[in-house]
Amino acid sequence: MSMPDEVPVSIADQRLRETEQLLREAFAAAAQSVTPTVIRVPRPADRLERSWSRWLPWVRNRRRSWDRRLRLPRLYEQVLIPLAAAAAITVIATAMTVVVPKAFSAARGSHGGLAQMGPGGVRPAKYPARPAAVAYASDLAAAYPGGHVPHAASPRFFVGIRQLPATSEILTTGLAVYSAATGRVVASVAQPGRGRYYQAVAALGSDQSFVVAATPARGPDCHTWFYRFSLGPQGRPTGWAPLAVPEVTGEIRYNNALAASGDGNVLAYSASTCTQNSSSQVGVIHLDTRKVRTWSTLWPAVPRNLSLSANGTLLSFVGNPSSGTKKNSQVEDAVWTLRTNAAPGPVASHYRKVLHAPGGVQSALLSPTGAITFAMTASNPRRPTVSENVNAYNTATGRPLGLVQAVRYLTDGPGFTTDASGQYILVYPGSTPLIQELNLTTRRLMTVSVPAVPIAAAW
Repeated sequence: MSMPDEVPVSIADQRLRETEQLLREAFAAAAQSVTPTVIRVPRPADRLERSWSRWLPWVRNRRRSWDRRLRLPRLYEQVLIPLAAAAAITVIATAMTVVVPKAFSAARGSHGGLAQMGPGGVRPAKYPARPAAVAYASDLAAAYPGGHVPHAASPRFFVGIRQLPATSEILTTGLAVYSAATGRVVASVAQPGRGRYYQAVAALGSDQSFVVAATPARGPDCHTWFYRFSLGPQGRPTGWAPLAVPEVTGEIRYNNALAASGDGNVLAYSASTCTQNSSSQVGVIHLDTRKVRTWSTLWPAVPRNLSLSANGTLLSFVGNPSSGTKKNSQVEDAVWTLRTNAAPGPVASHYRKVLHAPGGVQSALLSPTGAITFAMTASNPRRPTVSENVNAYNTATGRPLGLVQAVRYLTDGPGFTTDASGQYILVYPGSTPLIQELNLTTRRLMTVSVPAVPIAAAW
């Protein structure tokens, strides 16, 4: 993914510039609309008539003579109206060059953004309440290292797992590389091996490298295999090879149960242990040391929608609580976080609930710093498949930071994943032939149709 040459600026400063430009355009449009036909200067005859008519009734009878004496057509049309128009344009020009810049410069902070919060996170009383857009822009800076919001182009390609036409009872899937601009499939990868199929995929760092998980199609084998590959300039897969990690016991059963850190050093997964008690485990693999750490979960907890902070120290996932009791089987899914340096053991001893929303949480992911959680929830819990809202939340407190975007016309099982920079979210509905790209800094949503619907995606 290429980065621009200009120095990154904060999202608050970017929005400030956009607001200034909008004001300038509005003032310019107002100035152009000032013409002699829209300005009316009261005629002397009008003023005299209104003043004298109360005291001299005979003025009404002599209206015509007064009009002839006091109407000044040439002065009114050629002098007064042009002077009024010029004065109006002067006022607008003064506001554009003096008032607006001073007003905005007073709102700037010491780092070029908007005025910051006071000590202890409390806004000084002299500042009014922040508009929603300004509040979101200010809070978003905490999502990125150093408070610098990236301004990079979105990835050119994304990798998707699609289900292939079944030739037998064995499930078959394939890998496809899609153009993010057109949705067209530019390359494909065949099955990883006889009796194995692709189950989940994740981007491994920022150099267009990916890791894909494969599981057995049938039989008693309960393992997961990982493969690594990269994309060339035209989206062609290169360097296909098994990932050098210890053997993972357990079977990944969800297409969103795999995640990688932005720095490409940590891999996280959720896998079933294939035992009768339906237990599962959450694991992280440190690729540099090849060490694996796992935490056990109890039904009805089925961790999915895994996400890692950029440095791999914080893991989030969506699922039911790991209680082991049947009465919680209908509990709506919540977002949980887990420190990846926590001691191995039951996940219930180490995880923490971040968010629980009416209607449950469909998908969630962490910002690069882990300070913000982006979660997809139903805008209408009674009709969760009509539209979904992507909202931002403070990871530590669960406090909502604002609506990012409403994603409509989704079907069951929508999911999303972020690029390595954490600026773009790729939304894949699961069964609808549409892929949506959400820019977290501008909150703009772009939709691209795809000929082959991916059941999992990463970029």
